[in-house]
Amino acid sequence: HDQQFPEEPKQIRPGENVSVVDGKVQVGGHVSVMAINEKLLQTMMAKNPDLSFAIQESIPLRGTYADALPLGPLMELRAQDGQNTFTAERATQALDYWRNAAQQIFADPEAAGSPTALKSYSHDAVSAANLLAAHNFLAEAEQAYRLAAQFWPENPESIGGLADVLVRSGRENEVRQIFDDFIRQHPGQKKDLERISAAWRIIG
Repeated sequence: HDQQFPEEPKQIRPGENVSVVDGKVQVGGHVSVMAINEKLLQTMMAKNPDLSFAIQESIPLRGTYADALPLGPLMELRAQDGQNTFTAERATQALDYWRNAAQQIFADPEAAGSPTALKSYSHDAVSAANLLAAHNFLAEAEQAYRLAAQFWPENPESIGGLADVLVRSGRENEVRQIFDDFIRQHPGQKKDLERISAAWRIIG
């Protein structure tokens, strides 16, 4: 499609690498790989309807968000039904989990002094924020993204997610300042931020 109709919106997403070698389509890049992983996960869940599933994301699997619920640092998949829904109370509980976790982590010199640990916590807090944002709990998502940025200030995922939530809340001017501050402090992360954040494309 993208070759035959170059003036139309692209169907291959940023981060997807698609090529044709000897008449066969080959895909690469983390976006493509994770899309395949998501299909495999959906198939596995479909074949095991009586089992519960929870994941710790490496890269967002947004196709799993619709019926997922927060479960501490994880996401419980296929968790919502008529009696079990993603309520505002659950959103508050998810944010409280990360607030309490941040207090405990920063009070622990070993954890607070470990860049590897802080990056991991930041990544998981971003995943929780992504899920909150997907269910339109924007205030809670904003705070979760900000906590993720406290864990690891260089994390472009937390700033990109925060920017997207602020744009959805009509706060574009704040986004420009956040981008300017982040790029000035962490210029090596600019390309990742451009790739991650839809807000970057929206506000130019």
